[in-house]
Amino acid sequence: MRIGFIGVGNIAAAVVEGLCSSGFAGLDIFLSPRNAARSAALAAAHNNVKRLGSNQEVVDRSEIVFISVRPAIAQGVLRDLSFREDHIVVSLVALLNYSELRELVRPATQACRAIPLPSVVHHNCPIPIFHANAQVVQLLGHLGEPLPVYDEEQLHALWSLTGLIAPYYQLLAGLSEWTMTHGVAAATANAYVANLFQSLSYLAQHADPIDFREMARHATTPGGINEQAGREIGEKGAHEAWVTAVDGVLLRFQF
Repeated sequence: MRIGFIGVGNIAAAVVEGLCSSGFAGLDIFLSPRNAARSAALAAAHNNVKRLGSNQEVVDRSEIVFISVRPAIAQGVLRDLSFREDHIVVSLVALLNYSELRELVRPATQACRAIPLPSVVHHNCPIPIFHANAQVVQLLGHLGEPLPVYDEEQLHALWSLTGLIAPYYQLLAGLSEWTMTHGVAAATANAYVANLFQSLSYLAQHADPIDFREMARHATTPGGINEQAGREIGEKGAHEAWVTAVDGVLLRFQF
């Protein structure tokens, strides 16, 4: 399978790294010349990854083409490219809707939008896909859990949640730093905070059905520390602040 990447930012690099370590046999990966240092480093690290001289050369040599450029330049980049009818195009661009994508990649007839996260590098990631193609689902299945989505508005709601990645890490940073002020070594504080929240998410992932409010109720003992912390955080409106932030992000998809 020949796969090309137009744009080699953080997400594209994580997808490439994840594919190369996934055990998926017979992959040839072609990278556009953008972000020269990162694409050169990936090519140097993996025998099946090659950095090519132009975006068009990547398209010409690929069967599946991933588009991973900034939203502000995506339309201009795609207008300069010529696709074949048999191309499969996968857009990782947040603010480029499906109808625009289809028009820009004609005569290619198969296109989809997907939302991989940086954790694809460890093959542990939910990956919503709109207009999922069987080959794309198979490919992304080596990176995480493909989640077919059948409505673009639902895709945008899910995509909005990715705006919480930085705030989430900022929350963990604040909690870890608080722990250090109480004498805990930095390495221990960081490891505990990271693993505490990962282990709680793991429990949720394996619940059947997943019911977050029931899990919160189960963790709350009358008069206990979870009841106290939950009440204080709720009274300060912290939970609503996250939802309000996601509402604001979702507005950016109304184009």
